Amino acid sequence: MLASFKQLFSRGSIEDFVADVRSKVSEDSKVLTQGDPNFAEANERWTDIDRKTPAVIVQPVSEHDVAVLVKAAHEAKLPFVPATGGHSPWSTIEDGIVIDLSKFKDVCVDANQHKVAVRGGVLMKELQIALSEKYQFTTVANGNTVGAIPYMIGGGISSYTPLIGYACENILSARIIVANGDVLLASETENPDLLWAIRGAGQFFGLVTELVLRTHDPSLMGPDGVRQLGTIFYPTARALEICNVLKNIVSANDHASAGHFMVMKDPDKGRILMVAAQYFGTGPELHATFKPLIESKPLDYLHQESTFEKHSDHLAWMCPKGEFKRFSQTGLTSINPDNFSRLVDLHKELLETLPGTERSVFTIEWHTKTPDHGPRETETSLGLKNIDTWLNILTWYTDPSIHEEVLRFDKRAQEIMRTDTNEDAFVSYTNTSRSDPISHRYKDAAAVAKLKELKRRWDPEGCFTKELL
Repeated sequence: MLASFKQLFSRGSIEDFVADVRSKVSEDSKVLTQGDPNFAEANERWTDIDRKTPAVIVQPVSEHDVAVLVKAAHEAKLPFVPATGGHSPWSTIEDGIVIDLSKFKDVCVDANQHKVAVRGGVLMKELQIALSEKYQFTTVANGNTVGAIPYMIGGGISSYTPLIGYACENILSARIIVANGDVLLASETENPDLLWAIRGAGQFFGLVTELVLRTHDPSLMGPDGVRQLGTIFYPTARALEICNVLKNIVSANDHASAGHFMVMKDPDKGRILMVAAQYFGTGPELHATFKPLIESKPLDYLHQESTFEKHSDHLAWMCPKGEFKRFSQTGLTSINPDNFSRLVDLHKELLETLPGTERSVFTIEWHTKTPDHGPRETETSLGLKNIDTWLNILTWYTDPSIHEEVLRFDKRAQEIMRTDTNEDAFVSYTNTSRSDPISHRYKDAAAVAKLKELKRRWDPEGCFTKELL
């Protein structure tokens, strides 16, 4: 087991170690200790759940600096974690080192070759802006402040999956720093097995500093690169009815759409159901496809158009740092209206039982079938190509004393939505869960065996977590 920072420095002073690190990284890199006036701000995260206090936060400005830090920490047997947007539960550490990539970032778009190089701590909104300027798009998350690289190497479920697959299916090559500090290229011709592992499990093999991604013409989304958003509201008493109608629309596979069917509490309307459809086509086509819902006497219906650059702007209210937020995703075999109706009841119980959880949202996310050609032909370690429906649970509260009770509601939500599903079909998403059995996250036994063999080759000591060892 790696020594803790405090244990290590029973053999020497923290000041000496920090001085040594500062002598090895670039002048513009920051090395922050707990007494530094900028330390507390640097340690802020999207959620305060399990937020730990590291001994040192290092903010490198180059790939070379990152490699120096990884090598130094490994040689000293110091635990460390990388951090980008601060959303990941695994980007915080007690007493060890946080390698904060927020000052090392770059996006280089080659529209002619339909490629983009994403480096360091680029956030989702930054990637969207850079691609939009060159009239390109790729798979992105629903959150402007999510770190692009961690999201992509862990799979990358997206509203654009029906068009271009998961984010990991669009990874063309990567640069990764392994435990000894070496910087490796992983491509189809150099370390191809490592590239395969990075496409869905990259966080377990090293610190990925660069991804080259496949990009696409926004006209795939609709005329002029515009997608259609249809938002429809209903009372919660209609959960079973509306879910049945939605299931029939999505199952028809005669169009390309993605979206969320959620139960939430509106500040003005109280608890409501919301269908948030993202349709790839024209406004009239959206209306024709979702007509059974739009004309079913909803509380309200809103239609608007959106570009790739503004993909997640409507979710900015979810992005502020702090408070107690947890987001989990669970793969589902299908949309089950009976189960969803029970989920709506559970949401009501959560809000009534635990005051302060009113911003919690329970959601079914759907994607219509992704075409078999193009990015979907890419072999990845993630797999999960047949999962088109997900349970998304956002719990949000301000009182840390209710954490365990909230977590039990999260688990009950999973149990409800997995009713009548055999355990061998359970699916967890590795970007939001590492506590479930690995067979829930990676469904192909041969792929798991290959990942374990590659882990023994590239990270036998478990420098980048003990997963797969």
